[in-house]
Amino acid sequence: MGSLLQFLLGDVQESRFFSDFYAKQPLHIKGAADKFSDLFTLVDLNAILNFSSLLYPRVRVTDHHNTIHKYDLIDDKDRYINNLNNELNRKKVLLAIARGGTLVYDRIHECHSPLETFVDELAEQIRTRVSMNGYYTARGQKGVNVHFDRHDVFAIQIHGSKRWFYREDTHVLARAIRHQPVPPVDAQCSGWKSALVEQGDVFYCPRGIWHFTRTEERHSAHLAMGWYPLTLGDWIRQLEAQPEMAEILEAYVQRPAKDATQSYDFAALEKLISALRSSARQPAALNAKPRPHLELE
Repeated sequence: MGSLLQFLLGDVQESRFFSDFYAKQPLHIKGAADKFSDLFTLVDLNAILNFSSLLYPRVRVTDHHNTIHKYDLIDDKDRYINNLNNELNRKKVLLAIARGGTLVYDRIHECHSPLETFVDELAEQIRTRVSMNGYYTARGQKGVNVHFDRHDVFAIQIHGSKRWFYREDTHVLARAIRHQPVPPVDAQCSGWKSALVEQGDVFYCPRGIWHFTRTEERHSAHLAMGWYPLTLGDWIRQLEAQPEMAEILEAYVQRPAKDATQSYDFAALEKLISALRSSARQPAALNAKPRPHLELE
């Protein structure tokens, strides 16, 4: 089994990618138009859309201003059970796309065996959890609103083309975008860099980089592959599920009616710190769980 990461990176060597680009700056990788034809095509996307149930919000249509609602996409049969009424109407979906919306299909790799195999094998090779979403936007439209992601994204263009606009700007990675100033976009896209990503190309966008997209003369279909390396928060939540660590975390560090100027119980804190250090010395586990499958004879 060859390196799937090197397949994605094309002529850019893995060592150079990690030294010069990873978590630092975007990278546009040119590729032949048929590079991903054995992995996923527009035909495969159409098959998924037409021969499986489309359930909101895993499948949805959104626009640049977030103005498309669930009820614009479903058959609203009974509002008294609307929490269960989530199957999309295909004609409404098509109309929403024609009006400028972007189709989003979360975890689309779970609907296509070659794509899921690719994701699973890549995750094993890079020892990082990987997930894949599908996107489709008609020509001459803006994509999803200006935002940054908290994970690294590899956009794999499987059909048509899409222009990616990106820039660095002030933000707090752990804070919701709606609570932060969003970089402005004027008619000339002043202050934004861009790359036209065509069929067979890959565009790497590091986490924390502000970006948005537009289509030009062609419709666009791409796969957005997210990398999810283990964060400190993920790691601590994993440890919390272990009985020994859960018992340590049950220790009180404050007492009722304690003077506000007095510090926490350092004995309990030191015990926790010691346990964290001990766990950190253990071999790192792969942050991925294979999806369970049914195997019928």
